[in-house]
Formats: sequence, C-alpha cells, structure tokens
Amino acid sequence: MRRSAVLFLVIAVAQLAVPAWMIVAHERVLREGEVFKFRTAPIDPRDPFRGEYVVLSFEASSGAWSNPHPFPDAATDQSAWLEQTSYARLTVSDTSGYAVIAELLAEPPANGAYIRVEHWGAMGGSVNSVELPFDRYYLEEGDGAKTETMLAPEWNDGVVTQPLPAYAKVRVYNGEAVIEDLIVSDRSIHEWLNAP
Repeated sequence: MRRSAVLFLVIAVAQLAVPAWMIVAHERVLREGEVFKFRTAPIDPRDPFRGEYVVLSFEASSGAWSNPHPFPDAATDQSAWLEQTSYARLTVSDTSGYAVIAELLAEPPANGAYIRVEHWGAMGGSVNSVELPFDRYYLEEGDGAKTETMLAPEWNDGVVTQPLPAYAKVRVYNGEAVIEDLIVSDRSIHEWLNAP
C-alpha cells in the first residue's frame, strides 16, 4: 500500500508540474521579453475547449529568404520539399516600425531576438513563407465576433482595404514568443471592446 501511495503522489506532482512550468515560462516571456509589433489581419473562429479567439495572419510570415538547411550529401534530391524548423532573426523595419524577419538560420543566433519557425522548402533553396509560433489571440466570450466585425476588410472597386490598422504586440525572449495585446488604431482591443 505504501509503495502505491508514493507512486500516486509522484504522478500527481508531475501532472501539476508540467502546466505550472508552462505558465511560468509564458509569464517570464511577458515580463522579460523584447517587444515587437507584427502587422496583422484577423479572422474569427471558436475553439470549444479553449474559448473564443481571433486567428491572426501576419505580413512578416511572407518574404524571400535563403533556406539555411544545406543538402546532407550530393545524392539528395534537391527538388524534394521538406517541412523544416529554422530560427528567424527578427529586426524592425526602418520605414514602418513593424517586425520583419531579417534571415532564417539553422541554429539560434548568439545575440539578438529570434523565434523558432516552421516552413516548407527545398534544402538549399529559398523559403517564401513561414509559420510563426503564435497565431491566436484569446478573447472573452462574444468579443471574437465584435473584433472580426471591427477589423473586417472592405472591398472598394476590387481593392481590399483594412478600415483600422492593427498589429499584435508580441514579446520575444530566448526564442519564445507570446502575444501580449492586439492593438487597433493605436488602442488596445480591450479598450475598443469595453467602450460604450
């Protein structure tokens, strides 16, 4: 009996430690991370398990970068597309002040802000889009539809325009990234949603 009680206690502690560690890591990024602005446009789905959120697409996820992964040997099919993991070194655009990916690297850089990204590409070729490690911003129940309506793009003579400029305020620390806030026309989305 005593042995099973100890085993039960170890399993219980492990089950509590994993989510606690994830929360601590998340909070550390928010507290110590460097702030980057990622220009965005939202869409609104729901997750029955985690609540209402806005899916965000980012301009910074598209570009033209060299694939940092070399061919392992000359016999490798150079046209084969593979899902790969790289490290995106971040910088801020001089013209807009928004975050851009300066380059993709095979290993984390020794200094400067970076995030881990997924992408498809031929080894040694080029990469045109990456999957950023953040794409959802969770909201209170009912706020997702309001946010989508507020930021829905408009079509004028076949040209798409976004009525209010929006960006995600993202904190980056040691390759980890957390969305801190969604900013719409220089105000937090929470200010817009709480306004009468």
